[in-house]
Amino acid sequence: MDSIEQTLCDVLARSVTLDGPVDAETDLLDGLALASAQVMEFIMEVEDHFDIVIEQEALADVRTIRQLAVAVRGALA
Repeated sequence: MDSIEQTLCDVLARSVTLDGPVDAETDLLDGLALASAQVMEFIMEVEDHFDIVIEQEALADVRTIRQLAVAVRGALA
């Protein structure tokens, strides 16, 4: 797991109550059973943390922490 993925896991743990550990392959919707409002709150926390804006198109297929890390890298570029 790289530093962005680890940071995303840390932000997620601060944003929502988790029942267990998360890793880069954790599915945000199915694996954690997060409601869409919780996912959007998490995304806003991520954007604040990295001081970025992630385009909606980049989020369309994001399901895992690793996929979200790709979107974060794209917004940082």
